[in-house]
Amino acid sequence: MAQLQPIARRNSLNSLERKCDFIARVVNDNDLGWRAGSKLCEGDKLQVANGSTVKILCYLNLKFLDLPSGSISNAPDKCVPQAVKRRCTPATRNKCPKTKGPGDENGTPTVISPYGSSILNSRPVISWYSVAGADNYTVIVEGNGVNWEKEVKTATLLYPKEQRELQYGNAYKITVIASKGDFPVSADTSVVNLLPESDLKQILEKVEQINSLNLPPDEAAFLDLDAVYMSKRLLNETINTLKKRVVAGSSNPTLYRILGDRYLEAWLPDEARREYVMAAQLAQSSGSLDELEKVEERLKLFESLQQL
Repeated sequence: MAQLQPIARRNSLNSLERKCDFIARVVNDNDLGWRAGSKLCEGDKLQVANGSTVKILCYLNLKFLDLPSGSISNAPDKCVPQAVKRRCTPATRNKCPKTKGPGDENGTPTVISPYGSSILNSRPVISWYSVAGADNYTVIVEGNGVNWEKEVKTATLLYPKEQRELQYGNAYKITVIASKGDFPVSADTSVVNLLPESDLKQILEKVEQINSLNLPPDEAAFLDLDAVYMSKRLLNETINTLKKRVVAGSSNPTLYRILGDRYLEAWLPDEARREYVMAAQLAQSSGSLDELEKVEERLKLFESLQQL
């Protein structure tokens, strides 16, 4: 008998005849008739050959799953949304950290990046809001095995090459002091945690799997790589990945919407609103009505909260 092949079965209301929000992607490359990189909608079914497995990335729970061989699985049913303990959105403002924005607290050099509290990069870019009238800034980084400071004139500092990199599995305090002449006038502190090496290895392996699929760059950034990074709450990595696509000239409204969402989770409302406005403009100009509706919903919620 012929070997049982993986098949995608879609009902008449699914993605072959209408647009849908994709909730998973087939990741592994195989010779079983199911193409790696294919996206799944709700209701799609995979029939997996005996002795074979199909790996999928679930966007709803941010997990990689191996579907068992010799069975017919309703794959998307396994992508149960994860329970989010703490997430900052316009509708859940009480779950957001202190608002970060230009001019806060009478000119505080509020630390912007690294974004979020967990990071992957051992030499992150450090940035903050500039303070009117400040002549210079002193950046201090301290923690296990690392203790240095550097004076700069601008509000961004590339991690100094001559300094020891942050050590995996440790927390570090970043302090920025704004000074006028020789006198400090204000300061801000942020704490970041570098993932353990075991988590680093897992994340890099998944990133490599995604990159091997040769997906459209924008789609890979806002769907797959975002899912991989956000599985460990790596706002810094996903924001920087999305920003690279913006610099590359992306005109995809979904990418700007997701970037806005991630800025909001880092509670950078001004940056979030900027990306939402751009997403709305691109969605309108491209006739992406579904995307425009999603962005306008965010802008309405955002504006209502700003008026509180």
